[in-house]
Amino acid sequence: MKKRAFYAAAAAAALFCLAALFVSRSGVGAEPAVSENFRLGTYVRLSLYDFRGAERELEKADELIKSLENLFSVNIPTSDAVRLNAAGGAWTRIDARTAELLDMSLALAELTGGAFSPSLGGVTALWRIGTPEARVPSDGEIAEALKYTDYSKIELRVENGAHFARLPRGMRLDLGAVAKGYIAGALKSQLAADGVSRAIIDLGGNLDFVGDSPRGGPWRAGLQQPERPRGEYFGIIEAEDTSVVTSGPYERYFEKDGVRYHHIIDPATGRPARSGLASVTVVDADSARADALCTALFVMGSRRAPEFLRKHSYIKAVLVTDDKKAIITPSVEKIFRLTDASLSLFVLGEGE
Repeated sequence: MKKRAFYAAAAAAALFCLAALFVSRSGVGAEPAVSENFRLGTYVRLSLYDFRGAERELEKADELIKSLENLFSVNIPTSDAVRLNAAGGAWTRIDARTAELLDMSLALAELTGGAFSPSLGGVTALWRIGTPEARVPSDGEIAEALKYTDYSKIELRVENGAHFARLPRGMRLDLGAVAKGYIAGALKSQLAADGVSRAIIDLGGNLDFVGDSPRGGPWRAGLQQPERPRGEYFGIIEAEDTSVVTSGPYERYFEKDGVRYHHIIDPATGRPARSGLASVTVVDADSARADALCTALFVMGSRRAPEFLRKHSYIKAVLVTDDKKAIITPSVEKIFRLTDASLSLFVLGEGE
């Protein structure tokens, strides 16, 4: 397999990059068929509208989620991720979908200059954020783990139709910042192939919309106000047939000696990112890319993220800074509405 072929362009306990979003259901229309299950370390809610055979389709979707979780989770001993981590540098046969996810991850790591990385498993395992054993590792422990985080050394190959991967000895994968997005995309493809024309995929806050809203026109996704009770939002995104992902430091963290340590690790330091950002939202047709970019932009922080977004003007993003600014890209301006007057709105390129 050629790395980067798919694109041109974290924590031990829960698989995936957290988001805080909700769908405005006022005026949505007919009641959907809904399933809700605890998967991927969170509550997964699927809503299908106007579809005969919805019950079986929801069961089929849950089966797909479980099968992919069994491949990607670092908490399932038989997963591809765990087997690769334990292989000691040997080539390991993996599922084609794991290979695809790794290929995506390497492309996204390259795109973001390493602000997103799939190779931080050794570092996140030290912190254990999101578990009862959360701790502050020593400087020495972090320095040692950082020796094994060069994602460019991950190798992929295809041999007689079978997929193989190899990690450098000592490296550990953590696919937490991209796998949930990949799973949302796989679900969306399956639903569309089966004839579902209108649905909401909510993987613990990572939203992916199939089609448009039953009321006609776009869905409305509220963006969680950082540090406020769940359901209080600072803005609304209107979107259809796309994904909306938000990441921030306020949902998963622990405190030690009066210091808060959140779950978004900076690959350069091995420590929670000192970002200057309170929240990042990315809107993208590709949920995996949105998932990875929300983490990468948070790691880049309030200084580097706007520079990156200027260079990649196709990215639709909303940044909230610690000093109460909402910075949006011109590409998202037509679909975003600020609803919290306590925030100042800046459009990149207009005096931000």
